[in-house]
Amino acid sequence: MGTKTQPQLAKENERRIRANDKEFNAQFKYHNNYIKTSKYSLFTFLPFNLLEQFQRLANFYFLCLLVLQLIPAISSLTPVTTAIPLIGVLTLTAVKDAYDDIQRHLSDSQVNNRKSKTLRNGKLVEAKWSEVQVGDVIRLDNNQFVAADTLLLSTSEPNGLCFIETAELDGETNLKAKQCLTETIELGDRHDSLWNFNGEIICERPNNLLNKFDGTLIWRGQRFALDNEKILLRGCVLRNTQWCYGVVVFAGVDTKLMQNSGKTQFKSTGVDRLLNFIIIGIVLFLVSICALFAIGCAIWEGFIGQHFQLYLPWEHIIPKDYIPTGATVIGLLVFFSYAIVLNTVVPISLYVSVEVIRFVQSFLINWDEEMYYATTNTYAKARTTTLNEELGQIQYIFSDKTGTLTQNIMTFNKCSINGRSYGDVIDLRTGELIEITEQQTIFQNSNTNNRPSSAGVAAAAPPAAAAPPPPPIILVHTAEVHAKKSSLVVTSSGEAIASRSDLEHSAPPLDAGERRPGLKHVRYSAPGRSLDNESPGGLSPRTAGGGLTPPIGGHEERRSSGGGFKRSGYMQRQLSRTSSCDKALQSVDFSANPHHERDFRWYDRTLLDAVRSDEEHSHVFFRLLALCHTVMAETVDGKLEYQAQSPDEAALVAAARNFGFVFRTRTPNSITIEVMGQLEEYELLNILDFNNVRKRMSVILRRGDSMVLYCKGADNVIYDRLHGGQEDLKARTQDHLNKFAGEGLRTLALAERRLTEQYYNDWRSRQQEAALSMDSREQKLNEIYEEIESEMQLVGVTAIEDKLQDGVPKSIANLQNAGIKIWVLTGDKQETAINIGYSCQLLTDELADVFIVDGNSVEEVEKQLRQFKESIKIYNRFRPGGFDAFDRLNSDSNMDPLSVTMTQTSAFMQESNLPPTPPPPPAISVVTFSAECNDLFGDEKRSEDGGTASIVVDESTGFALVVNGHSLVHCLSPEMENKFLDIASQCKAVICCRVTPLQKALVVELIKRAKNAVTLAIGDGANDVSMIKAAHIGVGISGQEGLQAVLSSDYSIAQFRYLERLLLVHGRWSYYRMCKFLRYFFYKNFAFTLCHCWYSLFCGFSAQTVFDPMFISVYNLFYTSLPVLALGVFEQDVSDKNSLEFPRLYTPGLKSELFNIREFIYSVLHGAFTSLVLFLIPYGVYKDGVSENGFIVSDHMTLGAVVATILIVDNTAQISLYTSYWTVVNHVTIWGSLVWYFVLDYFYNYVIGGPYVGSLTQAMKDLTFWVTMLITVMALVAPVLAYKFYLLDLHPSLSDKIRQRSLKKIHSRASSDVRRTASSRRGRRSVRSGYAFAHQEGFGRLITSGKIMHKLPQDFAFPLGLGTKKTQVLHNNLNSADGPVSKTTNNVSGQHMVNNNTNLRQNQNQNHSSMADITADGRGTGGQDGRGSGGTDDMSPRAPCQDLDTINL
Repeated sequence: MGTKTQPQLAKENERRIRANDKEFNAQFKYHNNYIKTSKYSLFTFLPFNLLEQFQRLANFYFLCLLVLQLIPAISSLTPVTTAIPLIGVLTLTAVKDAYDDIQRHLSDSQVNNRKSKTLRNGKLVEAKWSEVQVGDVIRLDNNQFVAADTLLLSTSEPNGLCFIETAELDGETNLKAKQCLTETIELGDRHDSLWNFNGEIICERPNNLLNKFDGTLIWRGQRFALDNEKILLRGCVLRNTQWCYGVVVFAGVDTKLMQNSGKTQFKSTGVDRLLNFIIIGIVLFLVSICALFAIGCAIWEGFIGQHFQLYLPWEHIIPKDYIPTGATVIGLLVFFSYAIVLNTVVPISLYVSVEVIRFVQSFLINWDEEMYYATTNTYAKARTTTLNEELGQIQYIFSDKTGTLTQNIMTFNKCSINGRSYGDVIDLRTGELIEITEQQTIFQNSNTNNRPSSAGVAAAAPPAAAAPPPPPIILVHTAEVHAKKSSLVVTSSGEAIASRSDLEHSAPPLDAGERRPGLKHVRYSAPGRSLDNESPGGLSPRTAGGGLTPPIGGHEERRSSGGGFKRSGYMQRQLSRTSSCDKALQSVDFSANPHHERDFRWYDRTLLDAVRSDEEHSHVFFRLLALCHTVMAETVDGKLEYQAQSPDEAALVAAARNFGFVFRTRTPNSITIEVMGQLEEYELLNILDFNNVRKRMSVILRRGDSMVLYCKGADNVIYDRLHGGQEDLKARTQDHLNKFAGEGLRTLALAERRLTEQYYNDWRSRQQEAALSMDSREQKLNEIYEEIESEMQLVGVTAIEDKLQDGVPKSIANLQNAGIKIWVLTGDKQETAINIGYSCQLLTDELADVFIVDGNSVEEVEKQLRQFKESIKIYNRFRPGGFDAFDRLNSDSNMDPLSVTMTQTSAFMQESNLPPTPPPPPAISVVTFSAECNDLFGDEKRSEDGGTASIVVDESTGFALVVNGHSLVHCLSPEMENKFLDIASQCKAVICCRVTPLQKALVVELIKRAKNAVTLAIGDGANDVSMIKAAHIGVGISGQEGLQAVLSSDYSIAQFRYLERLLLVHGRWSYYRMCKFLRYFFYKNFAFTLCHCWYSLFCGFSAQTVFDPMFISVYNLFYTSLPVLALGVFEQDVSDKNSLEFPRLYTPGLKSELFNIREFIYSVLHGAFTSLVLFLIPYGVYKDGVSENGFIVSDHMTLGAVVATILIVDNTAQISLYTSYWTVVNHVTIWGSLVWYFVLDYFYNYVIGGPYVGSLTQAMKDLTFWVTMLITVMALVAPVLAYKFYLLDLHPSLSDKIRQRSLKKIHSRASSDVRRTASSRRGRRSVRSGYAFAHQEGFGRLITSGKIMHKLPQDFAFPLGLGTKKTQVLHNNLNSADGPVSKTTNNVSGQHMVNNNTNLRQNQNQNHSSMADITADGRGTGGQDGRGSGGTDDMSPRAPCQDLDTINL
């Protein structure tokens, strides 16, 4: 039996393919390469779409009503009243679905019609991608997408190498090497040999594992093992390889890319789901009412109606012999009649209106110029029209990293060589550090006569005494001035000189701030002197750089004076002390180097001077960068280009190139560089390649008689391998490392070791022996590498900036302030992900701890999670009581919690835009409520002296979680997911690194399922497609990684920063408008429909309608549709500017506060009350009524016409009160609908000849009608107005307060400071290595083997437990005298808390702020000048800049 089942098992678990054999492959019925993401075809569209639409409960409900209306015995309304709206809804939805599907068809067609060169009958022919089949041999050319998952057969490179870019799969843009079997290299590009290739491939079934492939090739009687290194996956791009050939293994939906794409899910909003629930409730309510009326009708007919059969005869189908039976049958029929009459409680027009509103809102998103990205000429686009209001309820954002948060562009920013820091620019006259940003900005230069001759200049001039003529606009680089010492010193004469030895020590981390185009951030933070002790006539901060030392062939920039720009109080006061001229600042000129890169920017002239003056240490530094790497060089169009395994490595080699150390070429055993125009060739003896365990790489080189080992890697790894006697150098370099890491830069340490011939030969023999060992080879090699990578001399460190997209830190901070939790799911390695987390302010050193889950087994992960949970419990038990004070503030006072906008940065930093320069770790965040704030945001609590009581809130809390991909597998298991969620839900930020595309989707699904939260996923590559499809809202960024993410998304934007506006403006508006629309819609329909219920008490429950049947039919279509549509499209409570400035406005959407069951019940009760008043007052007036002329006016038609008219007038009055934002459209629709009612009523009754002809006309001639209408409308409007005024006066919302502020035109410092600000970059207590290479090893093995050549001759871990190595300080008695306005006193009890951290990664000798630092700094209290918070030259009360984070509200 076993012999029979074995082949069957093999067939189920394996896949057999024979190259160039269609008949053999056809028997297995493998999928072809055709891709289909569309849902319908021309023939299936109508039935499938109708089936899908009738799955919606509302549509099915109206279909049933239509069927009932076709029965004459029970219908008092014509079927047209339901048929026309239902057909309209189905048609509108079908058109929208057809449009969406046509877009998917076009996308599929574009992909399927791509061209691929395929071998057919021995000839290479062009075929469409859709025509490629399993077993075909295809050719790929350089820069071409791989059409299907392909087994590599041969390439244009020696040894069968090729290079691919996998950005579409894992988001990485660095190159990866693939190598075919040595046995198939001989096939080359000979078509006859490739056509005769008949190898049989036995491999695994299609799966979604990107990094795994197991298979066997049977060819020429031999079996060859196949692995992932020999497979090219669909979606990859061939790079640096002229051509390659391969045989298709997986095609179409079987490819790993499509296996990871996930299934397209039907997405609906929370409002839709609530509406479905409400509709069920309304139907039950309707059934109950109908049953009650049916019973009432049966009783009435049995006791009273039977006696009036002469006047009200029963239908012929009613049995007349036995009265109870006849009455029962009549009651049963009336049940269905009332079901038809009262169906307008949930009219079909509700769904028509919802679809129209969403459709128009989508165009408002598409047309928003604020989300237009000029660089790529890309607008934001709503690719779906059904999810707009869901954008206003997002609770979790899941973001990709590469290409989404970052540009994936590395730049060489700073460095330290032999204990001396380079990259900073210092002005000796004031001692300020001038930090240069890469941003260019528009700047007004008032000195028209001294116009700078270059666009790359910086001006920092004070306001001119007299107003000059309108100044010209120039482009400038922004400069930030800090009181720090660096390696470039500017003398009083403006010349750049080398700094003294005492200036080579780095100052503490920089002050908090953010860079923003258009602003210069000038902050004085010199240790040991107070901000307010500076002389008013002090020297101005100087910009410095290349402009001070004229570049070769250039001239010194002319000075610029004047300046007509405004500063906020603190910066403006400092600038008022500056002199009237500044040196222009521009980057160092590298034009003397023929190989320099034009876009390379460096502002510290002294480093280039050191290199050109043959300074020994700088030459060693750049030689190491030019030689210690695995970069490949090639010449393209006469230009030298580099291809690197990681962007970090490319940036370092490019930096060496610009400074005159140009890497030219390499062979398997040599490296050639060009140093200052002279070629130097080194013999390459060994490459000790990088991997995630070693965290370093080394090369051993020989030139002449000298032999040297160059090593670069993570700083902690290098420091452990240095020889003794370098304590001073190590300490100074460590200070620089701390400073660089504190600025969010990615750091690498460099070291060298001089070797002797004898020592190397002995080591080499042992290394070869270990390399040939069959057991524990890796361990033995690592031990050998450890031996030679020791006793090294420290050369220096590099600092690289991974450029974020513009505005990312600000956007993340504001989204977090809005209450949204942000998770980053990336395929990058842990170090890279954490570095970016700090750079974009997702991680800050304000966090109590950062937990890292990196266990390899379930037991290890469970242990780590258990330890983290204990740490959180301990912290919550012993943390400072700041939050208790904040909670008491919210519970004991009348202040709305939404009124408090919590921020994490100083007030004077509020208008910055880009990542700031970090301060030392703050001890505590302080929120001070000033008098102006309380005037706007609630009732103030006055202290004894009349000032405002200060509330101190500790925001230095919270945790972050970093999870590795292999650990995430265990975290997502059923037995562990609850523990994982318990930890993750208590963290402010979560980063998942080394995750696969499918894992991203699983994380999103977990949060959706377990937390019942509204999720948004944003990404830009094909690796993000599954995550985008899984989330409630998918946002694609049209970036550098193709359009896969965009095509699968619900919304597309060009930059991550636009997500802020998409959510906080359009999302919030859409949710606000939809909720307001629904509340009013249910109100007006219950007010309209329940009139029949009250009338039934007077008509024997006979299902007689109050209104004209035509009025019932067109009430929602013509009379009330346009005003409510205008409300849903144009309504806004606050402007877009205020929506962005006050992120807390977004909070109601998170809690579904604007439309829920409570709000629905309120609308129903309001409608019921309106209908009662609306019916009873006219009924009481017109019952037994007689006109002045003696005519009886108590007829049914007159009553119906009067009630209908008052209903329309009341609707107009109510929506006028509902509308907060009036536009021309609102005026036209609201007042036009009122006029339209009278026009249509006249037309229907007089032109067409309706049954109610003359009823309204006669009623309007009588004064009774007008008095009745006035009394009724006043009775309905008065309670609404009273309730609105009550809410505004006693319980105003944040939007109410903002509108009140706008009306009163309050412009104060307090109202400005309460607005949101981006979190400032904090000084790091840990140095994070920037040695962030790809997921696999480097090219070292391939280089030394010659296979890659064209020519042949944790410890990075955060602590498991509690701790931040941060000293928290509450400064006592923060006093600051106001100006003439008010006086604010802050009484804060002193508190000193130290959290010890056991993390070995932390630097033990790093200094932290303490009370002594505050005292010595002279800034423990407010400014000595006694400035208040009001004027432009005044300072607000603030704590020490480096230790307290003060926000003045």
